[in-house]
Amino acid sequence: MDKKLEKIIFAHLGILLTWGFLFKAGLMTREGPLLNAVSMLLFFTLYGLIYTGLSNKKIPRMASNLVLVTSLVPLALMMVDSFNFKILLGLVSFLSTTIYLKKFLVQESAKYVNILPISRGAVQRFTLGFLAFLFAFIYLFDMDSVMIHVFIQLVFLIMEFFFLLFVKERESSYEQTYRSYYLFDYMARERDEFARIIHDEIIQDIFATRNYLSLKNPDIAGAKSILSKLENKLRQLMKFYQSNLFEPVNIETSIDHMIQNLSSLYENKEIEIYKEIALDQETQENDQVMRLLAIISKELINNVYKHSEASYLTYKLYQDGDFIILDMESNGTSPGDYEKIKKSKRGVLLLELLIDAKAGRIAYDLNQDVLTTKVLLGVENETAFIR
Repeated sequence: MDKKLEKIIFAHLGILLTWGFLFKAGLMTREGPLLNAVSMLLFFTLYGLIYTGLSNKKIPRMASNLVLVTSLVPLALMMVDSFNFKILLGLVSFLSTTIYLKKFLVQESAKYVNILPISRGAVQRFTLGFLAFLFAFIYLFDMDSVMIHVFIQLVFLIMEFFFLLFVKERESSYEQTYRSYYLFDYMARERDEFARIIHDEIIQDIFATRNYLSLKNPDIAGAKSILSKLENKLRQLMKFYQSNLFEPVNIETSIDHMIQNLSSLYENKEIEIYKEIALDQETQENDQVMRLLAIISKELINNVYKHSEASYLTYKLYQDGDFIILDMESNGTSPGDYEKIKKSKRGVLLLELLIDAKAGRIAYDLNQDVLTTKVLLGVENETAFIR
């Protein structure tokens, strides 16, 4: 949404700069009625475009770009004193804006839009106060009609910039709340999944074993068989959920243990893994960074085992200045798997939150069936500005 607002605001700025060049060159019209008409059309167009963009998030990019040209360019040309067909240009601008509003404006949403981030009552008081100030300003400085219209447009442009900053801050706050919600939801689902595993994979087997041993003639062999299988299940669960791989140990050893544990969970998948780790000794002694790298690596490698038919995986972890870079490449990823990764709101979102906390970023790319994942993490040190 803020991209649409930026286009509108910079288009408005472009019109004012065009008027400025025309004024400086002595080519700008000074006809009072024409100046009034252009200003009214410009306000109508700007309000219409802003309210439509805020009320409807599904406007095609081509349509939003086209209306900027067909609605605003004529208004810039109308101020050229020697330019003919001014009425025709005004009609083109008005019709273009009207058609755009009729097609894309969502009235039910637009009535809740307020270009000033204050209450509606405050907007009315502000408008009355601004008009009083404007008339006093015009009277005291004896401004001519051109300067009056330029001054009004400049004030409105400043208001648009403040509104854009307000929207950006609100969207940033909403995004943080949105991510926090899904993080808590992810943690809740993980707990539910673990509880389900305990019930289905452990308690049921214990209950069956107790029944075998509670018979008049206890079936010891059957009980032993169940307990043996249960032991194997518990070892696999322990390998998946164990936390000791995140303890302050050598990162290469930690990654090796992680790969062994994950490969034992997916015994039907044979993935050839090529590993290359090159980190500074100072970085490897940072327990917090090593733990974060282990968590991120485990999630990414587990996704390869779980969601692809990979036959190889290349894992590279190295340092470049104040950044740690993790490069992974694997084959066997379908377009459907790739879309799931991009739209994920849980596991991948958790990774993004962890990476954002270290001033980093994560990027995915799919070339045929080869998935490339690149993670960039900021390293805190005495000379770095990343915090």
